[in-house]
Amino acid sequence: MKNNSNILTYFLARSLFLGGGISTLFLYSDKDAYIAVILGSLLGIAIIYLINYFKKKINMPLSSFLKNDSILSIIIKIILIGFILFGIFVLLIILSTFLYSYFLPFNPSIISCLPFIFLASFLNTKSIKKIIYVAQILFVISIVLVILKTCLLTNEFDFNNLLPFFTTKPTNIFKTSLIFAILSTAPFITLVDENIDFKNSLKYYLISSFTILVVVLTLTIVLGNLVNIYSYPEYSVLRKISFFKFIENIENFISVGWFFDIFICMSVSSLKIKNIINVKKSYIPFLINLILLIIVNQYTANSFYNSMIIYKSFPTILFIFMILLFMLIYIKIWTNKKAIKN
Repeated sequence: MKNNSNILTYFLARSLFLGGGISTLFLYSDKDAYIAVILGSLLGIAIIYLINYFKKKINMPLSSFLKNDSILSIIIKIILIGFILFGIFVLLIILSTFLYSYFLPFNPSIISCLPFIFLASFLNTKSIKKIIYVAQILFVISIVLVILKTCLLTNEFDFNNLLPFFTTKPTNIFKTSLIFAILSTAPFITLVDENIDFKNSLKYYLISSFTILVVVLTLTIVLGNLVNIYSYPEYSVLRKISFFKFIENIENFISVGWFFDIFICMSVSSLKIKNIINVKKSYIPFLINLILLIIVNQYTANSFYNSMIIYKSFPTILFIFMILLFMLIYIKIWTNKKAIKN
């Protein structure tokens, strides 16, 4: 099977939307969240183009681009590592809260999430090519699951729940669109030094955005005004599925697609940390992820209040990280060009 690195964009674009991401869209735009997803996808295309622009300008591994010990390179490394660590931190919060709420309420998060960080850390030891190979297999399964769960929910559809249209303030829709664009593109920064071209990455980004749009529309059509009362609305809706009237509780199987997204994103993020800090020991990313998991287990996994604080603030924090990285990388590219001319 030929490696297609662009396929990673599908999983990275979806990775932050389980629970917190989806709920945030509904929080600000309510039943008009699907409109924000469409507009946010357009903003996301612009951000992907910007990331692709930096990728072309860098045109080398980040370790080489930041190899000198200038103050600017050190600052970029620190901010980039902080950005990736914060992304993993959010993923672990989303995962641990979901597992605690619906699957393993009597197990501490450090036990329930440990297999994820172990497998992600193991996979990143095999290079980006192995991650891509796994992603290609999971991509097919993920698409099938999206189609399957949408079809199985058609009996619960009530299109009157979409009415009336455009009840949300335009400012809230714009805010939600910006949040969607940030959440769906922020993980792409980890791929800035990979062999990914704009056209193909855009294709997978649009597929990813379409699957999220289908989820948001499905939730709105099924739940209507009740869409805001659930922390993980999609899983709650999937509980309504009864296959052929006698097979029930299949929501646990169908929701596994979100685990694929988190798994691939954590694998890529762990690999990038190892590359940036330039260590060969494979257990270093695992130890870093384990420390983050211990923090999550201690302060957020079983605390609804702390989790809500993170859910409400993490899009803003990611946005600040992105702005800082774009500015500093641009300055670094400019200074490198200036040094070559001199």
